[in-house]
Amino acid sequence: MITFEHVSKSFDSLKVLQDFSLHVAANQIVAIVGPSGSGKTTILKLITGIVQPDEGTITVAEGVVAYVFQEPRLLPWRTALDNVAAPLRAQGRNKTEAREVASGWLKRVGLEGFESYYPAELSGGMAQRVSIARAFAVDPRILLLDEPFSNVDAALKGSLMDILESIIKERETTVVLVTHEVTEAQRLADLIVELRGIGTPS
Repeated sequence: MITFEHVSKSFDSLKVLQDFSLHVAANQIVAIVGPSGSGKTTILKLITGIVQPDEGTITVAEGVVAYVFQEPRLLPWRTALDNVAAPLRAQGRNKTEAREVASGWLKRVGLEGFESYYPAELSGGMAQRVSIARAFAVDPRILLLDEPFSNVDAALKGSLMDILESIIKERETTVVLVTHEVTEAQRLADLIVELRGIGTPS
């Protein structure tokens, strides 16, 4: 599904990954943990093709790749419903169908009745649930999670993890999770990769 073979990546004089290899099988959940600057987010960017490796090869299976960031990254001028519907429209679905699918996913993440709310009217946890709904609405084959719980308080983190865990199991999605929290990795992941120093798995 996703394979890194002897990948190295630097940004100017800063070497972030060195001789990094990893295989993520279909429907597997892999968590990447490690200190800031160890290359965790760079791995996600390499999977999406946002950045390219300096050395080595990366193979990613065809299919939709969705991304949930630390911040919800919602469009402030669009309602919760239209934020979820936007990528569906980009996929070519008509407005009515996109909104129907979006509405279903907002209900799935516990936001029924909040479809017409704008991001500024939502709490941080609610906005992050919108971003989770947006990611799953496009039916991704691969889901990338970049510390999706880091900006919510402990009480909300549990409910967000419950939602995410339930949907991942139901959809059988291949997931790469980046986190600082080993407890999150232990709960969600089949495999934990710990980076120490320069992008080197332990």
